[in-house]
Amino acid sequence: MKMKVLIVLIFFSLLVLFTYIHNEKEEINYTIIGDKDIFSNNLMSKNFSDLIYEKLIEQKDFGFYSKDFISKDIRITDLINNIDDNIEIDDITIQNILKRTNLLVLNIGNNEINYKLSKLDTDENNDNIVYAYLDEVITDLQKLIDKIKKINDGNIIFLGYFNDTNNIDNNKYYDYINKKVKNLMTKKNIIFIDTFSILNKNEDYLTKSNSVYITNDGNLALFNKIYSKIDELYLHKKH
Repeated sequence: MKMKVLIVLIFFSLLVLFTYIHNEKEEINYTIIGDKDIFSNNLMSKNFSDLIYEKLIEQKDFGFYSKDFISKDIRITDLINNIDDNIEIDDITIQNILKRTNLLVLNIGNNEINYKLSKLDTDENNDNIVYAYLDEVITDLQKLIDKIKKINDGNIIFLGYFNDTNNIDNNKYYDYINKKVKNLMTKKNIIFIDTFSILNKNEDYLTKSNSVYITNDGNLALFNKIYSKIDELYLHKKH
């Protein structure tokens, strides 16, 4: 009799444990890393990343939102070094954040591209020089992605490059590197967001002053595009 009771207790204990594991939902740990300018600027009280955060906190299994490791003027090589050195901000290391994050939005490389384009002699044909330089940027980016993927096994969304130089002649360079980056991200199973196609093809999405910023409408457009990918890749699995 005691044996039967014990078996019944074990059965129901296992049933409860199985039900808990089956219904347990993974927390949404959302992190942005990279160039601060795209994630925040003086014009916007809420940018596309903040809008994503406000939407995610409506999910009952939301974990955290980290934007500690965005930085102004950061380069790809800087971020590689930051990961290697495992820099710490407010008692949190970048490697720890990457390990805990299952939804990473990454934007990096803008500063290298803008610096190179700002140094061009407009009276000369610079195509060969610029394309060779952009290939070097891709090489560094691949090193960074490989390093991140060794630490992070979650969903990664990479934001491509939009032309914020106020010179439409540079569009060909952005078209070139975005195609290269898209191919790289596809190989690495990373979602690529073509910010050039979103922002540069709508005159209301970028300011027209000397300093180019994303407008309210542009931020909303980016939010809609990125969040649809988040829903497709992650949230819909929880419905």
